[in-house]
This record gives sequence, structure tokens and C-alpha cells, in this order.
Amino acid sequence: MKIVKGFRDILPYGNNPSDTSPYWSLIVENLRKVMSVYNFSEIITPVIEYTHVFERGMGLDTDIHKQMYDFVLEREPHNRGEGDSEGDIRSYCLRPEGTAAIVRSFIENSLYKLKKINKLFYLGPMFRYERMQKGRYRMFHQVGIEVLGSEGTYHEVETLNLAKDILDKLEIKNYVFQINTIGDTESLKNISVAIKKFTAKHRETLSNADQEILSVNPLRFLDKAIHKYNFDNIPKTIDYVSNKSLNRFKELIEILDSLNFKYNINHQLVRGIDYYNDLVFEVASKDLGAQDTILAGGRYDNLVKRMGGPDTKAIGFAAGIERIILLMDKQKSSSVQLSNLEEIDFYIAYQDPNFLNYSFKIANQLRRSNFKVEIEYDSKSFVKQMKTANKLSCRYVVIIGNEEFNNSLVRVKKMSTGEERVINLDSKFMDVLLNEILTP
Repeated sequence: MKIVKGFRDILPYGNNPSDTSPYWSLIVENLRKVMSVYNFSEIITPVIEYTHVFERGMGLDTDIHKQMYDFVLEREPHNRGEGDSEGDIRSYCLRPEGTAAIVRSFIENSLYKLKKINKLFYLGPMFRYERMQKGRYRMFHQVGIEVLGSEGTYHEVETLNLAKDILDKLEIKNYVFQINTIGDTESLKNISVAIKKFTAKHRETLSNADQEILSVNPLRFLDKAIHKYNFDNIPKTIDYVSNKSLNRFKELIEILDSLNFKYNINHQLVRGIDYYNDLVFEVASKDLGAQDTILAGGRYDNLVKRMGGPDTKAIGFAAGIERIILLMDKQKSSSVQLSNLEEIDFYIAYQDPNFLNYSFKIANQLRRSNFKVEIEYDSKSFVKQMKTANKLSCRYVVIIGNEEFNNSLVRVKKMSTGEERVINLDSKFMDVLLNEILTP
């Protein structure tokens, strides 16, 4: 039996630490720490949604829509759900991205009535049927944020700084922020017209597939295809945005400069999903090769209303965790923290099988004080137990021999120095352990 193509197992251990669950746990732990510092609350939505959630959110001609795992359950009754006015309610999909699902939940659960500004983050699997390559799978995991109700420029500043702090927390290096403004609704129409006019004189050089993209959505052509061709004077979005959007972008730049935030302006940067406006941004690293984007996002002020909710300004971003791990692996990031995560605090070694129950009581006491403890139950010889303790790189070994067992004692050996200390297993056991042995 084999795993489904495009999916993978994350194992508890293996030859490559970056493919293991301890590495995964390290990253998730650090992500949650940064989110907490910025006072973001976690939201957890189902991995399955009605297909129309993403069709309405992203549009029908996006690459993501074409890659969705969607299906129809014939056993569902062929009628609309209560209060549902969208399409065939029997059509479901595995979520391909996070934002539309978060907005659906935001509207359905009336989160806007609970808080004026909802600062939300999510961590979880997404599903897209796409061509597989290194660091890209058909089930992949994203971390993302959504700030719903965010109108001011400083929400954009905070979002960019949060993205930067995530990368810095994970010790990622050599990344570059690219930012741009694509303006408001009218600006986007003007940019689309400019792209069509520009490409009209190059029509014969375009592939049939790219001509189709251009006819359906000129912005997506600018995002996906135009850089395959050696064109001069490609339209810049900055030349077509409204004064209001231009002034907003200038204000953002002034604030970022005052904070010494490093960025590049890319006036041909747009996002491949329909709902963005004004600020868009990407973070890339050359260490990833051709698929160099680590994190991307932008402002989407019309999406909530478009999906049936109240007029709500919003901004967000998402990052692929597999892509982050690939980059960390290449850059050898966080190796010290990973070794700490795998380290065992105490190994319990007993010299006689009859001492197992006594040893287990000690293990329980240590575990209930939040120490990481390992103990063998298979009556291995004491010599083999000590070899295992060495192999596991334990910080301390608790040794239970005849003297310790008969006199309610515990012998604690510090593995890095060989120093030993004998203490009573009484009510003060943990105090002595914490204050006299474990404290440097």
C-alpha cells in the first residue's frame, strides 16, 4: 500500500530532521508565539466547504479554482439549504486557500458584531490538484492572518511587520519584501485597459494559453505571463491608480521608511486572485530557486461585501509552511532550538526488574512537573538502559539500585559531567531537584 500521490507523511523521526514532526512542532510553536505578541486570535475552520464559497471569493478563472478538489454527493437532497442562495448545495470542495473560508465564518458567525476589528490567524492544511515539485504538495499547510475591519494605513504597517517578525523568529535570511499598489476598483479597470492596449501590438508573439488569460483577466496576465516575454515598457500600476490610492501608498512608504523597514517597490506586482485592491505584497528568497515566494498577501476591502457580509475593510497574508521548512533546511535555520525540542530531561534506569514500579512512580512525578521523561518497561539490562540514555542524549539519568530502592532514595546523574547526587524521595524531592540540581 502506498500514500496518495502528491501527499506525504510527516514522521516522528528520520534521516532529514526537517521532514519530522519535531521540526514541524518547532515552527508551529514559534508561529503561535509571534501571533500572541501581536494579539491575534486563532480561528479554526473546516477543511471542507461548499464550492461556491471559493467561487464567489476568488473568481472562476483563477489557477486556484482550476486546481480545487471539488465533488458532488449524490446522496444529498437536491434542494437548497436553509437560507442558502448559492448554487447547488451538493457541491463541496476541500479548501484550497484560507481567506474565503475565514470570511465565510466571519459573516456566518457575525464576528463583526463582537469586535470592530477582528485580528485572526489560522494554521492548517489546504488542498490543490497541481503539478508537484520540490516544496509543493497537493495537501500543504498554510499559516495566515486576516485583519477584518482594518481601514487605517497602520494596519498595513502592522501586517508587514508581523510577516517580517515571523521570518526573523524562524531565523530565515536573505528574503526580500516586494510591495505595490494596484489601487481601487476604478484603478483596476484602468490598469486592465492599459494592459490590453499594450499587448495588442504584441498579440502574435503570445501563446494561445496566454491570449486566453489576457482576454479573461488582464491583471492575471500581468501577474502570471507577461514576464515570460522580453517586452519593454511594460505598464506600471502606479501610473493608473487614483489619487486617493496613490496618497495612501505614499503614506505607507513614509511610515515604513521611518521604521527602517526594508522593501522593494515592484509596480508590476499584482496578485493572482480577484479580491485584492490597493496594497499587495510578496516576500521572496532566491534560496528557493524559481518558486521563490515564501509569503504573500494584500488588502481586500470588497470581499466581505461580495460574499454577502457588511462593508468591511480587510487585509491579510498567507505563507506555506512546507515552503518555510524547505527554506529553513537550505539555510540551516533553528538547528539549536530543534535539538532542544528533541532533548529528553530524565531517563529512568533501574538495576532490577523488581524496581520498575518504584521507578514508574518517579517517572510520573517528574512528568507531572512538566519534564520530558523516558523509561523502559521491557526489563532490559541496566547496561543496555544506560546505553539507551546516552543514545537519546538525555540531560539526566535517574538511577535506581538496591540502596535507592530500599531507602526511598533517588540517584540523579548529570550526563554532561558525570556528577551524581543522591536525594530523598519525600515531600521535598521536587524542591531539591529544582533548586539544587537543575538550577545552574
